[in-house]
Amino acid sequence: MAVHSKKVLTQNLVIGMYVSELDRPWIKTDYMIEGFYIEHVNDIEKLQGLCEFVYIDIDLTKEKIKLDISTEASFLAKIKTIATTDIKDISFNRSTKNTLRRPEHEYKKTSGFASEFRTANQLYKEITVTATKIFTDAKAGNNIDIATVRRSATAVVDSVVRNPDAFLWLTRLHDKDTHTHNRSLRTSIWAIAFARYLGMVQEKLNNLAIALLLCNIGKAKLPIELLEKEDELSDEEFLEYQKHVELTLDALKIMGRTPQAIITIIRAHCERYDGSGYPMHSAKDEIPLLAQIAGLVTYYEVITNRRVKENSMDPTRAVEHLYQLRDTQFMAELVEEFICSMGIYPVGSIVELNSKEIAIIVEQNNKNQLLPQVLILRDINRQPVTLYRVLDLYEIDKSGYAASPKIVNTYALGAFGIDVDEVTQGLARATTDDNPENNKNWDLKGILKKIVS
Repeated sequence: MAVHSKKVLTQNLVIGMYVSELDRPWIKTDYMIEGFYIEHVNDIEKLQGLCEFVYIDIDLTKEKIKLDISTEASFLAKIKTIATTDIKDISFNRSTKNTLRRPEHEYKKTSGFASEFRTANQLYKEITVTATKIFTDAKAGNNIDIATVRRSATAVVDSVVRNPDAFLWLTRLHDKDTHTHNRSLRTSIWAIAFARYLGMVQEKLNNLAIALLLCNIGKAKLPIELLEKEDELSDEEFLEYQKHVELTLDALKIMGRTPQAIITIIRAHCERYDGSGYPMHSAKDEIPLLAQIAGLVTYYEVITNRRVKENSMDPTRAVEHLYQLRDTQFMAELVEEFICSMGIYPVGSIVELNSKEIAIIVEQNNKNQLLPQVLILRDINRQPVTLYRVLDLYEIDKSGYAASPKIVNTYALGAFGIDVDEVTQGLARATTDDNPENNKNWDLKGILKKIVS
């Protein structure tokens, strides 16, 4: 054991700690080395599934963690509290700052995931066509049909208001496409869902959706090699790239009839809280709140979906990264709210259950985000299932069985060969009334047998 060590319950672990000893012999685990740094949320979850407590090397931990550990632990504790608390009972104390006011509207899900998914899937196809046409028209110098953009955006907003999980799920599944117009579509959906979570009125959701669908049309006038460059841009190239904001505003000015609220979001969505953004180098409250939201979700989309996929961050790592940027790139309270809105396991995440089956998150649970609804896609041998099932982990857990299914690990998108078509078809088959093992008729004895075996 390390000379300067401390016993820590696994529920209190944070990233950066050095684990020197477990509460059991190393040889009885699958760890290849004795002692390691916690580098990812998955490391914490694995330890929590294995141990009640561990021993932390204080000296090595201090070398790794540069931030105030108490502050970091406090926020992680807040996230865990949110994960297991009914969302309607959580208070974020928004009144302590002028930047984020109390919710203007309380939204409730008014449609189930399966039914809303069918609507969202069709709308996603339609708005993808709209987003593509926006960019194509801008590149050709043609006027953009703002009325069509507004109709498409409003339809998406209506769907997200009814149930945000369906569109967020589609957004995650379709994130392999890095074309500019599809980035605009995905950031638009992220923004709608986040603004809904914050309790903003629907008019603001509409303005965010339209602004983010239009905000990249100026890039159509930039050299294609600049947009598709995989290496880091030089200072000169970055200055050229920054022109896309003014090019967008110029194009909208020529077309006319674009509401000022939308222009304001577009003009400031690349500004940053510490003044390091562009084109005006605005800072803090000089940046309108809707523009700050647009900037945050745009940045999240970029880091989770880079052109070189190996450089992309998985959702958990992206959340950790965003947390480090609070009150520098982005307002701290806004970052924390966004992380809370994402949940522990974002919709569309690929996860492993304690039954060793592989599943994908299809819907969050407001009462306990650690227990969402999942679609089973791989059996215990990592082979495609022959019968698809949607399990509501919260409802199963509430039934009182000691060996209820739990999430024990997460994986990057595309793991196990899981793709959009498989998930879409699997969900459709799992939620049909003639499926004997759908969400209404889950096979509890079969599940428990796999878990305890």
